[in-house]
Amino acid sequence: MRITHAEQLAAFVVRASYDHLSETARHQLKIRVLDSLGCAIGALGAELIRLIRAQIEDFGGAGRCTLIGDGRTAPDLAAFYNCALARYLDFNDSYLAKGETCHPSDNLGTAQAASEYAKGSGRDFLTAVAVAYQVQCRPSDVAPVRDKRFDHTTQGGYAVAAGVSKALGLDETRTADALAI
Repeated sequence: MRITHAEQLAAFVVRASYDHLSETARHQLKIRVLDSLGCAIGALGAELIRLIRAQIEDFGGAGRCTLIGDGRTAPDLAAFYNCALARYLDFNDSYLAKGETCHPSDNLGTAQAASEYAKGSGRDFLTAVAVAYQVQCRPSDVAPVRDKRFDHTTQGGYAVAAGVSKALGLDETRTADALAI
């Protein structure tokens, strides 16, 4: 039986744990989270952010997840809003690989919403973020897509699926399905 790339990646995601992270990695993750929160807070008054917030309020949604700044909404809407906040000022982190650049902190809003929805701990959140960073940055190192006229968000799609799968505690089959989608 042949194992697919999604299944291999899913096995990595499911096996990842906070205890496997080095002290340096934990420290760096916390710096990235704080940096992203600073970016998000700095964007709170922006017109586009106000429009997104109005849309979220119009759409409603069970208040299960935190909106940075104030309020609660459905997990998908919280992820959208919090990601927009962290990204809006374009001061978030960059990962520079040969022939590729990505912004792995784009994954923090989704990891936060999924972790909160799953009632995960801070360690669970940081593990989900670490998984998302690894899944976005490693392919940027070994398989850059920019020269093929794709955007770095190609790897970002896999990273979001991996980080959310980890935060939700999905098994290998469901994680592989999420990655394949």
